[in-house]
Amino acid sequence: MTNSDQFDTRFNRLLTAIERIDQQIEQLGHRIDAVTQQIEQLGHRTDSNARAIEALTDTVSELKRDRSRLYSVMADLAQSQSNLAQSQSRVYGMMENLDERQEQLSQRQGEIVEIMKLLTKSQAG
Repeated sequence: MTNSDQFDTRFNRLLTAIERIDQQIEQLGHRIDAVTQQIEQLGHRTDSNARAIEALTDTVSELKRDRSRLYSVMADLAQSQSNLAQSQSRVYGMMENLDERQEQLSQRQGEIVEIMKLLTKSQAG
């Protein structure tokens, strides 16, 4: 083999190696593109998950506020029920007093009627 043949062989091998390296670089480029796409998709999912978590956090906060408002309304209701019971108690006490007064008035009315009868008899007689 001559120097020229050896050179051609080496040159051909070198060209083949360069072509393989070029193909591998191209494949790596495709893989990098695929990985980049996956990273972008993960970024979108992460953003979506972050929005979902934020929405859930807002919902939990709203539920806590609603629960707090509910407890406040329940406390107001209990206070109102207590006030109503006190008012009813006062009304029943007043009704009892009215019954006693009505009895007293009925007795006085009877006494007045008796006095009127006596007066009427004394004037007639």
